[in-house]
Parts: sequence; C-alpha cells; structure tokens
Amino acid sequence: MSKKQTKKNIRNVVFCVLSFILALFLFVNSVCMLSVAFFLNENAWIDQMNSSNYFTDKADEIKNKLVFLGNAGGLPPEFFENVVDPIQVANDTQTYMDAYFNGRTAGVDGTAFKRKFSSELDRYITENNAKYDDNNKEYLVDNAVLIYTNGLEIPLFYKLSELFAELKGVMPFVIAGLGAGMAAIVLVLFFCNKWKHRTFKYYCYSCAGAFLSLLAVSIYMSVAGGLKNIVLESRALYDTAVSFGTSISIALWILTAFFLIIALLMYVIYSNKIRKVSATD
Repeated sequence: MSKKQTKKNIRNVVFCVLSFILALFLFVNSVCMLSVAFFLNENAWIDQMNSSNYFTDKADEIKNKLVFLGNAGGLPPEFFENVVDPIQVANDTQTYMDAYFNGRTAGVDGTAFKRKFSSELDRYITENNAKYDDNNKEYLVDNAVLIYTNGLEIPLFYKLSELFAELKGVMPFVIAGLGAGMAAIVLVLFFCNKWKHRTFKYYCYSCAGAFLSLLAVSIYMSVAGGLKNIVLESRALYDTAVSFGTSISIALWILTAFFLIIALLMYVIYSNKIRKVSATD
C-alpha cells in the first residue's frame, strides 16, 4: 500500500471517528436540552398539572380523605365543600415546588389551610351549637392539616431536590461545552476536507447517527407507553405523570424527525456535490 493511500485511509478513519463523536454530542445535547425543558423546568411541571386538571382533582382527593376524618369527628360531608380550594392547592403546590427546585426541603406549608379549616370549624360549631371541646377541635385541625400536607407531597421530591438544584446549575455549562465541541468538529470537518462533498458526507453520518439514537429512545418510550405504567396512589398525580410522559414522547419524535430531515438534506447536498466533482473528472 502506498504512503498516499495509507494517509488517505488514516484520514478517513479520523473523520469517521469525528463523525461518531459529533453524533454522540448531538444525541447527548438533545437529551440535556429535553431535561432542561421538562424535568428541570418548574414551569413545565406546573403547565402539565394545569393541562391534566391536577389541582382540581387533587382538591377532590383531599376532600374525600377529609370526609372520612369528618365521619369520625361528627362533621357532615357538606362541611368540607368549601374547605379545600383548588386555588389554594395550586398556590401551596407552587410554593412547595419552588422550594424543591431551589434545593430546599421545607415541605408543604399548611398554614393557610389550617387557618381556613379552623375558621370553618368555629363557624360550624357556632351555627349548629355543636359540642366540641378544645381537645377535639385540636385533634380535628391537626389531622386535617396532616391529610392536606401529605396529600400535596409528591413522591421522591424530597430525595430529588438537591439533584434538581445541582443539575440546574451544571446543565447550562454542559450544553455550552457540548455546543463548543460540536462547533469545533464541524469546523474541522469543513476546513480539513479539500473536497466539500466529503464534508457533507460526514455531516450526514453524524446527523444519521443522532437520528438513529433518538429513534431508538422514541420507539422505546412509545412501546413502553410513556409513563402510563407508573404506579402512583394519587390519580391526579398519575394523570399528570402520563401527560408529562406524552409531552416528552412528542418532543422526542420531533427531535428525531428534525435530525432525519437534516441528515437527508446533508445527503442531497453531498450527492449534488459529488456529481459535480465526477463531471469535472
């Protein structure tokens, strides 16, 4: 094998490796951006909760649990109609999630609910001349607040809060680093290939690699049903999780389609340029 052919083979291997690394960077960067857009984005969580009617359903769940408490304490179901307000549930959930997404683990603040429940209980006692001593009132209020705060807690959030805070701080640098790496590889492939059809061939390889990687993840998410198989006690939280999983699946398919289009575009450009090169030979 001639020295020139050996150099050509080595160059092709190097450029193929760079194409693979670029494809890997494109895939990882896409996953990172999806994480920032969904998992690490508090507004995305709130939007999914709103779209799945989470706050109203959660208020109904808490109300049903309070009815059982009321049965034991002599309170009729009608008493709880105005005790749990979906707006208050939304506000307390927002405060609760603000804490977790900023690395704090204060838990659900039940102060406003406690104040409202105590006020409604005093009004009920006065209007119905009901007999409740201080111990009974304290028992009802404390247990009602416990049901309310436990009902608003989201499983695993207390374990994930520090991770959320760390990732939110690190992820912009990761994305920027991957972007710089991708830009460097793109420039190397562009300026180190005398014949530009080769440049677009390697670009096509990279985009095709990113497309196939995302396609595998998208198919897995679709076959697995997103988050439909997750086991959660709360129906309101389950509906939100399913809505979240559906949104992520849609975003994955959009990214997959995007890289397929770019890969096809690179292939068309490569085909056109190689035809021009062949015509001049």
